[in-house]
This record gives sequence, C-alpha cells and structure tokens, in this order.
Amino acid sequence: MGQRLSSNRETWNDSKDGQSQKNRKERSIEFPRASFLAWQQQLINMLGLEKVKKNFFQFGWSQGRDVALTVDAREDLDLISQMLYGAEIHGALGQAHVTIDVKKIEVVENEVVSVLFKGRWKESFETDNYINKEITAVKPVCYTLCGFASGYISTLIGKDVFFKEHTCEASGDAACQWEGKLLEDWDPCDYKGFMGTDAEESPVPFFQVVEERNRLQMVIDIHNELTEELIRSNRLENILEILKRYISEPIIIENQKGQITDFENISLEEATGLQAPFHARLKEWPIQKTEFLEFEQYGRLTAPIYIQNQILGYCSFIYGQSEQLPEEIDRMILGRLTSISTLVYLNNKNIMEANARTKGILFEKMLTDGFESKEQIVRELNLLNIDVSGKYHIAYLALGYNEFNEEDNLSTFTNIYQEVVQFFQERSYEVLQVQRANGILCFIPEEAEHELMHNGPMIFYERIKRSYPNLHCHVGVSSTCNDLSLVHDQMKEAMTAARFTTEQQPTMYFKELGILGILVHSQEEKAIRKIAEMELGALYGTSEQQKEYMLTLYEFLMNGGNLELTSANLKLSVSGLRYRINRISEIAKVDLRDSQKQFDLQLALKALKVIGEF
Repeated sequence: MGQRLSSNRETWNDSKDGQSQKNRKERSIEFPRASFLAWQQQLINMLGLEKVKKNFFQFGWSQGRDVALTVDAREDLDLISQMLYGAEIHGALGQAHVTIDVKKIEVVENEVVSVLFKGRWKESFETDNYINKEITAVKPVCYTLCGFASGYISTLIGKDVFFKEHTCEASGDAACQWEGKLLEDWDPCDYKGFMGTDAEESPVPFFQVVEERNRLQMVIDIHNELTEELIRSNRLENILEILKRYISEPIIIENQKGQITDFENISLEEATGLQAPFHARLKEWPIQKTEFLEFEQYGRLTAPIYIQNQILGYCSFIYGQSEQLPEEIDRMILGRLTSISTLVYLNNKNIMEANARTKGILFEKMLTDGFESKEQIVRELNLLNIDVSGKYHIAYLALGYNEFNEEDNLSTFTNIYQEVVQFFQERSYEVLQVQRANGILCFIPEEAEHELMHNGPMIFYERIKRSYPNLHCHVGVSSTCNDLSLVHDQMKEAMTAARFTTEQQPTMYFKELGILGILVHSQEEKAIRKIAEMELGALYGTSEQQKEYMLTLYEFLMNGGNLELTSANLKLSVSGLRYRINRISEIAKVDLRDSQKQFDLQLALKALKVIGEF
C-alpha cells in the first residue's frame, strides 16, 4: 500500500526552539548577509551570471545537505516530519520568509517515489541587491535558496530532488514562486547548468578562490574602518591614513576647481605636477564614471565625487609606467574612498551652509539694531569665533546680470555666496555675510589696510570674473571703524563706494571718494544737482540729448581727454567725437583745456552719474 500526504496552503515561521538554534550554531560559521551579497555580486561582475550560478546552487546544496544530516539524527521526527522541518530551519537561517502552498509526498514501502512541493519565498536575501539598487533582473536569481532546498530534501530521501524558481521578486514579481520534485520528473533542460558536470566547465583552482575571498575580506575591512573613521572625525586626512596601510599607490583628492585638497603616498609638489595633463584631458572629455587614463609618464584610475548630480571633485590612484594595470579590487577600494569622500564633502557643505545662515541672521540683527546692547553683540560674535575687540570694515559685492533669468541668476548668486564663504575659509578667517539688494555684504573684523586684507577685494574680483566672465561684479569697501553701533553707517559707506566703481576700476574704497563721497553718502542729492547746474549750465538737463552730451563729457574727462580711448568706449569715430566735444564746450560755455574747470566738471558729472541722472 502506498502512503500519500497532501495539503493546501500552510505558512512556516522562523523556529524559536532550542533544537533549531543548536542546528544553526553547531559546526557553522556565521557572516553578514551584506558580505555574502558583496562577494556574490563581485563574482557575477567578474565571471558573468551564467558561469557562477551553478556555484551558488551548489553552495546552497551543501548547506542543505549539512542541515539534513543533523536533522536525520533526530529520533523524535519521522521522515515526513523531517522533510517539513527543513523549511523551519530554512527560515531560521534568515534566508527568506517561507510559505508552502502545496506539499505532496508519496511513500511506498519506506521509499519516497513522488515529491511535489510548491510555495513562495518573500524577502529572499538574494533579491536584496536588485531591490535596494532598483535593478530588475531578467531571470530569477535565488540560486542559493534553490540549492539549499534541493540538497536538504535529496539528502533525507536518498534521491536527487531539484527545486526550481519560476518567478522572482528581483524580476519585478510579487513573490519568488518555486517548485520542487524528483530530478527524474523534470525535463533535463530545467536543471541543466545546475546539476551534473558540463563538458565545457573548467574548475577554478582553489588558490584563486582563496585569493579572491581574501581580497573581498580586505575590501570589507577597509570599508568598515573608513566608515568608523568617518563617524569619528569626518576628516579626509584620517581616512587616507587608514588607506595607507592597505595600498601603496599615490592617492590624490581634488575639488571641482582642480585644487588638491588631500593626498597620500605622494608629496604635494609631486601631486601638483601630475595635474596639468589630467585637467587637459578633462576639458576634452569629462569623466562621468570610474575610468583608467594613461598618460606619458603614469596611469591614473579616477572616479568622480557626485553630490546632487553635480561633480564636486575627483579621487585618483596613481600608477607608474612599470606597474601593472589596476585590478578590479583597486576599483572597489577607489569606489569606497569616493563614497566616503562624498559623505565628507556633503557633511562639510551642510555645516558650512548652517554656519553661514547663523552668521547671516546675526549680521541682519546688527544692521537692523536688533540687539539690546553692544555687549550682547560681542558675546554672540565671540560664540562664532569672531573677534571684534579691534577695528572692522564692511565690503559690498555688487552683482549684475546680462540677462534676466530668475532660475539661472538665483543659481549663480548661490554659487557666488558659497564662493565668498570659501574665499575667507581658505584664509582661515571668520566673517559675517548677508544678502543685500543685488549683492552680498561682508562684515570683516579687521582693518581694511591689514596685511591679511591687502588687495583682497581685487583678488576676489578677479576670482569671480574667471569663473563668471559674463557677470558684472564690483566691490565697495567702507572705512575702518571700531564702534559696533555704526555697522549700518559702514554698510552705507560700502554700498556708496560700490556705486563709484567702473569697468576700469572695479573696486573702490570709501576713503578714496573724498568730499564727493560724503555728499553722496549723506544723500544730499539736492545739493549735488545745484552744483551740477552751476557747473554745466545749459548742458545739464533731463532730455535724451543732454544725457548723451553729459555721458560723452564724462567719458572724455575720465579718460584724461584722450580722444582715441573715449571714442572706443562710446563707439564713435574720432572725428565725430571731436565735433561733439566742441559742441559741448559751446553749450556749457566752458574751456575744456582749463585743468581746474576739468576737475570741477568731472566732480559734478561723477556725482550726477552716481545718483542716476544719466
């Protein structure tokens, strides 16, 4: 007589009994799922899925076989109970949540003659890589789980049983649907490539497997150490100090401007000497992913540092001409370094932005007299490491755009605002800054003539023009003061000085303006117009021709009477300009050869231009 056991849906949960725990710990080595998946993915990347899927199946088979030998020794379970008990252990190992929908086992005279299992796996560990990275697999991928089930049942009944996966979560299906039955009941095409020996198979030498495992373990160790150091210090120099213990190749990290920020196994001078050919290559063809570049004297494995889809720098390993090409493990280590560098850059960016916002709020309160006392201002400034025991000055960066594009202009302004922060950070100097009108105000706790500030406005102006050549940029600098209650007055001085800048003189100090600066700064516009009317006579007025004549005379006087320069600025012919100058002289009834008169006219016109009369 034959014995038949059949059932419909039944759920197997993770076992909590002591025997299961014993099975898990007895003669076993536990390691993180992430480590196994990293090793599995590395093998797939190196050899291709078709070549290694049998290895995963056989690895699972050996696990299932070992567990089955342990369960087979239990006298309290009959054969059918042992077969069903395997699913509990399967789930207890943390490989998947198991649900069985159909189980049919036929035994004749203590021999299993027919087996049919159908069920589902949910949250299979082998689908993690695909789901977490939002990658859709072409075929089912739970080869290790299929091998485990096959090895377990086959060992218990003494016959080959094959489990096959029909659908898979990694392929976008709702669950991993599987089926298991005797090998003889399957078409050979179903188990080809998993069981038996293929003629074309060439086994990998054991020493290569060991070497690959050791390399993978080294990558895992490096990643763990780098992550711990990132949490502890968030400093790239400490990160590179760790890498130095594992690799001997020179390491270079640079920002988006091509400036080397960190380096190891190489001097800064040597690293700088390698940059020119690399940057020339970047101009020809930007690097979007990890690439190996060969130059005349060396090779360079480089990976970009991405933040919010923007490249903020590069990490590179340097190889000499006689060295072998970088191996896959080098790319893996560089990938870990790039990921860590991205987090460091992002952390620093967030800290910088938060610090800038705090400083901006404080500066705004100072400008609007939002403090109860001078002592409160000093106390809050000291908390930001800003010493105001001495003198200070204010600089105003005025910005102008060629075209109105709100989105592009806002992006440009944000970049320049960060550029100001970085400019002072590079000099290890703390300042306050805030947006004002179409520009940026900076509170600088130092005399404008101090060595640290020497020629600073011009240096910054040239830096901005290199990065944004189409942007109109001018810098005005206030006088020096030591009274914090006059911050608002210093701001107006800086903004007034910026109004006197020209294309030829893009930076201006308030102290250089003299009495004209005082008149404009005090907003005595009525007095300015009165003086201009007396000096210019009939030339002064609001008609288009009068404005054109005043602009012509202004350019002529600002260029020291040089007709060639003036005609170039006004885009007039020299003969046409000469005629216009004579006409101006007649209307204003002045002798333009009189140096004193030239000075008076220039002063009046300069004042009118600042208050927007032409």
